[in-house]
Amino acid sequence: MIIDVHCHAWKKKTYEEYLKKSKGKISKSIILHYFREENFNKLLSFVESKDNLFLVASIDVDKDISKQVKYFESFFKKKKIFGIKLYPGYQYFYPSEKKIFPIAKLCQKYGKPLIFHSGDVWDPENKSLLKYSHPKYIDELAVNFPKCKIVISHFGFPHFLETANILSKNKNVFTDISGTLDDCSKAEMKNLIKQYSQDLKRILTYFPDIKDKIMFGTDYSGEETPLNQVLPYIELVKKSFTKKTQENVFYKTAKKVYLN
Repeated sequence: MIIDVHCHAWKKKTYEEYLKKSKGKISKSIILHYFREENFNKLLSFVESKDNLFLVASIDVDKDISKQVKYFESFFKKKKIFGIKLYPGYQYFYPSEKKIFPIAKLCQKYGKPLIFHSGDVWDPENKSLLKYSHPKYIDELAVNFPKCKIVISHFGFPHFLETANILSKNKNVFTDISGTLDDCSKAEMKNLIKQYSQDLKRILTYFPDIKDKIMFGTDYSGEETPLNQVLPYIELVKKSFTKKTQENVFYKTAKKVYLN
């Protein structure tokens, strides 16, 4: 079994491309809402039409947060959403800011994760700011809400060691490996997988206690985007982790964090 905890294949065309690209190897996928472009109700309708898809909502922190918290709580109660994702860097806020606390309280109440886009950004318009998406600011939030499950997306790339340090320090923080293996030539992909695998092995040498806090994810967003890889991530996991740990990375940790 493989659970993809980071996927944007919620449109019919993109989902069909995703299925073709994954060649039947993905059992379940966590679909992430993006507040700026995706119509939430349309997204929800699509996800509910598939037995293997599970939705994570997104809150626009530049709008009325309390109103959105109240709105999405109804979806938590009905078990229609499985977490909330926020986008620091794109929205110019630090995860440790007090305005984020009501969102953390909501996720904590329902035992579902609060996910942060962390590290590098995909920003063709060059409007985002990397200082906000640095994973180090998640540490303070994790301390203030020790019972809230928090996910640092993309392993905080390129801040691998900082991310690992936060995972090791805080029992309630997890990460995924998504969004780093972009579309490129076969030779470039081979080198990229090799380097990422070396980085993961180095990280686990320093922080062996986090091996059960890492989850599989692709960040698949469609064939017209650089984020269109699936099978290379599976290869990466097999190259980087022992068979026992692979089970945790592929599905066991995701079940505990998202689908418990």
